[in-house]
Amino acid sequence: MAPFRFSDSIDAFHARASEARGLGDFGDDDYREALGVLCRSLDEDARLTPVGEIAHQAMIVDALEARLLCEEGWRRHPEAGEAEIERPLVIIGLPRTGTTALHHLIAQDPEIQAFEHWLMRTPKPRPPRSEWDADPDYQAALARVDMMFARSPEMRAIHEIEAFLPDECWNVFSQNFTHGSYQANADVHGYAEWRAKADLRPVYARHRRNAQLVGSASPEKRWLFKDATHLYGADALLDVYPDACVVQTHRDPVPMIASVCSLCWASRSAMNEGTDIHAFGRDTLALWGESIDRMMAAREGRDPSQFYDLPFERFVKDPAAAIQDVYAHFDLPYTDEADAAIRRFRAENPKGKHGQHRYTLDEYGLDEGEVRERFQRYTDAYAEVGALPLEADAANA
Repeated sequence: MAPFRFSDSIDAFHARASEARGLGDFGDDDYREALGVLCRSLDEDARLTPVGEIAHQAMIVDALEARLLCEEGWRRHPEAGEAEIERPLVIIGLPRTGTTALHHLIAQDPEIQAFEHWLMRTPKPRPPRSEWDADPDYQAALARVDMMFARSPEMRAIHEIEAFLPDECWNVFSQNFTHGSYQANADVHGYAEWRAKADLRPVYARHRRNAQLVGSASPEKRWLFKDATHLYGADALLDVYPDACVVQTHRDPVPMIASVCSLCWASRSAMNEGTDIHAFGRDTLALWGESIDRMMAAREGRDPSQFYDLPFERFVKDPAAAIQDVYAHFDLPYTDEADAAIRRFRAENPKGKHGQHRYTLDEYGLDEGEVRERFQRYTDAYAEVGALPLEADAANA
């Protein structure tokens, strides 16, 4: 039997998505170049296991289904175009710098809305919470999360994902097939080279389109977005959301790189054959070094008040107080209801709830010196706000 080829299956992927949803409008064709490049790179560069091959096919079809649902949602709800997205809170930070915990906590504010995992994958106007359990898309999301953790059980202790919780914006970027998770999941160097030069403004324009649709039922609530890959596309983000209130988290890059290597390897190892773990470590260091360089360039010349720099150590020490500081900086109301909800979620979801996450640099062929050298410009620039070596207990929190 001839090996499966992603490049020869693009029409079939579209057909599978259309059959699954009974829809045929995928919207603008601005995603097709990225999809073609990705499929060629999966064919030519990656060495996927059978599990990885099936998983990547599912990722592609799921993204196409999301495009169909977004277009159908706009057809049925043209009023979504009237939804304003003013001064959204955007959490940007290198991976493993507390962004997920910060995201989940701020999202507890009843005056805030965020992209729940299931609605990123199946966009529609957000139904009332009481209706979610009866929604087949929500049930499918629950099953998908369970399957992911069954495939890579160590992931649950590393990165919290639940169908009902807010998730990262790359899930929406997948509709354009232009985001860094493909590089995390497989050796797709050809795709990575293409993405480094890609125009990301259409990606963020579609992100906004999804936010308008999902949030059309509660347009009065402020939006909250979060993703480490916003670092990579910060200029495009700020073009599409020029009044964004940006919270940038900071952490010593040495434990950060070790931690993100561990996170991505937990997923990648089940889906790829013969991956050189040391080459993977070097690629991961290069990717996030480039990302922080892009973010620093995007901040040059912009109003400093548009940004709030939050040290990891400060957030870990007192999350609620750190969030109050964020709100104060952007002159946002921090209510008693928000404080109570944030503290309650924190108490119900303590750190280490799903086990401890342990990691070292040397298993990925990296050492502290080369990580510090790659991030020297960043740590020098943000020394005063906490991008420095931390005490051991805080650095491994």
